[in-house]
Amino acid sequence: MFKGFNLELGMQEPQAFLGINDLDIQRYDEHIEDLRKKLNRSIDERVELPRNEDDSIDASRLINDWFPDYKPDVFISHSHSDERTAKRIACWLKKNFDLNAFIDSTVWGNSNDLLKRIDNKYCVTKIDKNGNKTYDYNIRNFTTSHVHMMLSTALNDMIYASECVLFLNTPKSVQTAEIKDKKTNSPWIYSELKTACIVEKICPRYKVREAVFHKGMPIENVRMMPDVLYPVEEQLSTFESLGSKNLIQWETEYRANESVHPLDCLYKLDKI
Repeated sequence: MFKGFNLELGMQEPQAFLGINDLDIQRYDEHIEDLRKKLNRSIDERVELPRNEDDSIDASRLINDWFPDYKPDVFISHSHSDERTAKRIACWLKKNFDLNAFIDSTVWGNSNDLLKRIDNKYCVTKIDKNGNKTYDYNIRNFTTSHVHMMLSTALNDMIYASECVLFLNTPKSVQTAEIKDKKTNSPWIYSELKTACIVEKICPRYKVREAVFHKGMPIENVRMMPDVLYPVEEQLSTFESLGSKNLIQWETEYRANESVHPLDCLYKLDKI
């Protein structure tokens, strides 16, 4: 990861400026659904959970099965309620800059499906005549903690592999009681922002080093580890602010000089 951006969108923020229509999103959904079907087919071919020689579950293989490797340019962090907005931006990034965006809810398999499969195999204590299942509470807590840890680890790896993180800051993702008191009720958003703050920052291209950092700065100083910040307001302060006008500006400036990498163009914008 190199940079994080805090894209602030209000409830009434018009998204027509992105030039993405319902058909574009439908095509995006169809493409992603094809990927997910292939993923599910590959999983269904291995009904049994991957095992080690001692009959324990192989966590690394399980992660690779359910959260396969994906090479994104941009990691989009968003509330579940903002999924359609995230898809719209992902379509816009691909259409205008040929950038691949990662949206965990659309690319990966559903972690709840994985959890249900494990629970049905290991946590059921009895099944009544109507087929209703009773699960062991303690074992169920154990399996949940493992699956959530796998998902968290996979998300952290994806953030590290992405060049930049784009956080959709909307009233659905961040609740604002006061101007400087922003909080989220999503543990996943908090985890993603936390990771984006503390992960090592690696400059992706030499030209970016010349444009973003002062000339003469030693190369080893390009890699920076920011302070670990808490709460969300503090974490978002490490992100550069973006608005809808910045997105339009980005597209315009890239069209004027498509010889540069589109993300390099974004980094050099005069933000508002």
